[in-house]
Amino acid sequence: MAVTIHDVARLAGVSHTTVSWAIHGHPGITEATKARVFKAIEELDYHPNYLARSLVKGRTNTIAVVASFFSSPFEMEVLKGIEQRIHEEEIRYGINLFSTMNDSERVLREIVNGKRADAAILLSVSPSAETAALYRANGMPLIVIDEEAQGSKTIQLNNRRGSRLAAECLLARGRKRLALVLGTSGGNPGLSQAERRRGFEEALAEAGRAVDPSMIHFIEDYYFEEGQTLFARMAESGPEGIPDGIFCAAGDMIAMGIMLEARNRGIRVPEDLSIVGYDDIPSSALVSPPLTTVRQPLMRIGRRAWEETVKALGNPDGDDCTIIYEPQLIERGSV
Repeated sequence: MAVTIHDVARLAGVSHTTVSWAIHGHPGITEATKARVFKAIEELDYHPNYLARSLVKGRTNTIAVVASFFSSPFEMEVLKGIEQRIHEEEIRYGINLFSTMNDSERVLREIVNGKRADAAILLSVSPSAETAALYRANGMPLIVIDEEAQGSKTIQLNNRRGSRLAAECLLARGRKRLALVLGTSGGNPGLSQAERRRGFEEALAEAGRAVDPSMIHFIEDYYFEEGQTLFARMAESGPEGIPDGIFCAAGDMIAMGIMLEARNRGIRVPEDLSIVGYDDIPSSALVSPPLTTVRQPLMRIGRRAWEETVKALGNPDGDDCTIIYEPQLIERGSV
């Protein structure tokens, strides 16, 4: 039979209300009483029934983290920052991960209508205006990373500036045939990819260079193997299809797949082909040659997203804002 709060109270010689207050840090409980209560909790291996508590209070004490998928380094690095911040918080919330698999509207509505979380952090997921309004009507804060949502706090990188840095780096190396690799989600490039394309095209225009539409490529799942497949298609289209510089706005993992396939086909990096990635994930410094990339502080973004979420839960009437992080070009051996 499961241990109850009443069992703890009997062993500690206090009321069940005192046990509850001790667990939640009520200021009226003395240190001596807390010590007795927690000693009883330890001896009985008692675990509070958080589900029952959430039903009574109308809160879940959990925060939803929503992404198209969690298998790419971008999501994993942001999650690291969230996890770090959770362990530092005195106010404890749990997290539930929701993978939308390109059906974000359905998942977001299920979360809010089913009261499955108290707030939501969205990773590169953009809710419709109607869904954002539904969250506001239910008093459920939305914190949006790398996208936009009306009436919500957003955390973004200056993607336009980051892609300009990448393009300028390739141009400075004298590269003539530049390719751009973008990511899509269900056919939609999203805000960050659109801004990266914009910055790339602006940098080329300022250098007096036209963008070759045949040199703009798209991937969907952000897997390493997609980079290999993409470069194989470039190579098999003939000499005109092979660029001498690639900006992989779709991320470092795709860039590293491109590098491997290029090497397998006898194309040297950086002698024959310069490559710039995006994100600066840890493994980008470990490949050969090390990958030049645009750094975005993903763990810091995760930490900040958690802080803003907890703040919004404590102050639902707080102001919405956009927090922007500036990128940094990390030059290594791939250019």
